[in-house]
Amino acid sequence: MDKGYVDLRFEEEMRERGIRYTAIKRRNMIKSEKERLHYEALSRLRKIVETRFYQLNELGLRFVRAITRKGLAVKIILSILAFNIHQMMRIA
Repeated sequence: MDKGYVDLRFEEEMRERGIRYTAIKRRNMIKSEKERLHYEALSRLRKIVETRFYQLNELGLRFVRAITRKGLAVKIILSILAFNIHQMMRIA
C-alpha cells in the first residue's frame, strides 16, 4: 500500500503470482465517495499495521525468521516474555 506508486501493470503482475496488491490512490485520483471511504479505511488499517511493526521493532523483533504463522507467533510471544523478564530484572 504505497501512496506514491500506483501502477496497474505491477498490480496485474502481483495478481498473477497470487498476491493481492492495493496501492492507495492519491486524492486527485479518487472519483467517488464509496472509493474515498474505501481508501480511508485502507489508510487507517495501514497506520495500525505500521504502528504494530514499529512497536515490535522496539521490542527487538527486527529479524524474525519464521516459516509458519504459528512459528512467528511463538517467536513473538517468547520475545515479549524475554523483554518482560528483562524489565523485571532491571527493577529488582
